[in-house]
Order: sequence, then structure tokens, then C-alpha cells
Amino acid sequence: MDFHGIIPPVVTLFDETGNLDMALNRSYIDLLISRNIDGILLMGSSGEFSSLTTEERKLYVREMIKDINGRVPVMVGVGHTALKEVQELTSYAEEHGANGVLVVNPYYWKFSDEQLYRYFSSVANHTNLPVFIYNIPLLTGQNLSIELIKKLAEDHSNIAGIKETVSDFGHLRQVLTEVKKVRSDFRVFSAFDEHLLPAQMIGAAGSINGSAVFAPEISVDLYQSYHKGDLAEAQKNHQVISKLMDVYNYGPTFFTAMKEAVHQRWFDVAAGHRAPCDVYPAELSDKVAVLLKNINMKEGVQK
Repeated sequence: MDFHGIIPPVVTLFDETGNLDMALNRSYIDLLISRNIDGILLMGSSGEFSSLTTEERKLYVREMIKDINGRVPVMVGVGHTALKEVQELTSYAEEHGANGVLVVNPYYWKFSDEQLYRYFSSVANHTNLPVFIYNIPLLTGQNLSIELIKKLAEDHSNIAGIKETVSDFGHLRQVLTEVKKVRSDFRVFSAFDEHLLPAQMIGAAGSINGSAVFAPEISVDLYQSYHKGDLAEAQKNHQVISKLMDVYNYGPTFFTAMKEAVHQRWFDVAAGHRAPCDVYPAELSDKVAVLLKNINMKEGVQK
């Protein structure tokens, strides 16, 4: 299944004791799919993969892929600091029906381009799935170079694209320009919400953006409007999305605010959290409520 368009990097929902709430996660995924999204990313940064055990990650991925049941393409984040764990999670995702994997460079230490090339190559050689590179220097402390990305794309046909979570739009533009010279089918996905429209205008394949986890209609309408040639509607949605960027500033762990927005919009139970993210700013709930109140979700809020 082809990855394109709006792919929410879904939050992972817990019960009040901090354990996975599988029923609630299924309901949440179904709500997103009903909003005409083009795919789903499980276990991205917003999905708190770094707070889950390997067995929990496997359980969640297995059950969510089963629930999605081919309705949209599924990308699975397999990030870890240990290559063997990445390979194990990649094999598991492939075995259980994922359509692609998202691989972040190992965080904690900084590595040379040669070391990173060997790392991503090892994952690509380990699977038949499309492999998407995940560049998020905000959390890894290291921006992936254009030369590295280009060489990986050139040498590995199943390294299919990249998610660019970079504040420097010029870096995203350079990846599109340079890597397309050697791989015309290489897909670049923007991540920060305010990059969605400008990235489409220069040829990005889609967006894996945070606000799509709780307000998918805005991103979907922007993407569809742009591709229909309705630039006025696309611009209108871009202005709304720019306001939604405020959600990233409500606390140090941005997914906490996104999860709160998911619960306030769709569920009548309090958001569950896992330590240490069970401690968050006291005003978080009020800020999220104001944000949602001021945004026209097109279909209204469901409880």
C-alpha cells in the first residue's frame, strides 16, 4: 500500500493506572480512519515508544494492525538505541502486516555519517518492507546530512522516504531537490504542521503532523484542497493549522497536550499517563479546551 497524504502519528492511550487501554486505542484509531486520513503511524514520538517495553510495543502494534485490517496503510516506528532491538521490532511489524517501518537514528550518542549509513543499511537489509528514515534532531541531537540521506536512497531500493521533523524548511527542500536526482520515487514527508502547505507546493508526498492526531479534518482538507487546485481553501486551512501549532508549547512533552486534546474531543474519560509524564502543567487542560473551542473542526466535537 502506498504512503502519501495525511498520516497521523497517533498518540497511545493509557488507562488511569498508566497501562495500555486497548479498547480505547481501537476506538481512537477508528475515529481517525473515519476522517479520511491516508495512513497511520504507530509508535512514533507522539506514541511514546520510548516509554514502553518491547513486549508492550509488540502487543500494541499487533492489536492495532489487526483492528485497522487494511483500511489504510500502516507505518510502524521501530526506533531504539540498540540495533538488534530495531531489527527485532522490524521483523515483528513485517510479520504482523505492517506496510512500512519508520527508523530514527539512535539517540544519546552522536555518530558519524559512516556509522549512521551502516545503521540504516543494516535495517534495510533486514527487511522487505519499505523503510522510512526519521530525522528529528530536536530529540536525537543530530541532524541527518543531505549526503547521508542521498547515499542511503541511492544504495537501498527499499529505503523509500523520510519524515523530516526539522524547523529548517531549507533542509526539507534540499532533501527533495537532491535525493530526487538519484531516486525519483523517494517520498519526503513534512512533520511540523505549518510546513504542510509549503512542503506540498515543492513536491512533498504528504505530512505526518502532530495536529492530525486530534484534528485530522483540517490537514486532510488542506491536502485535498491543494491537490484539487483550491488554493483559497488550502490557505484557509493553513492559517488554522498555524494556530494549532500552539499545542507544542503547552509542556515539555508535546504529546501530553495532544493526548489531552484527543480525550477532550472524543472521549468522556480522563487521559491516562505513564510516569514521568503523569506530572504536567496544571493549566494544560484549560489551554487545550480553549484551543479546541476556537477551532472549527468541520464535523463538530463528538463525545
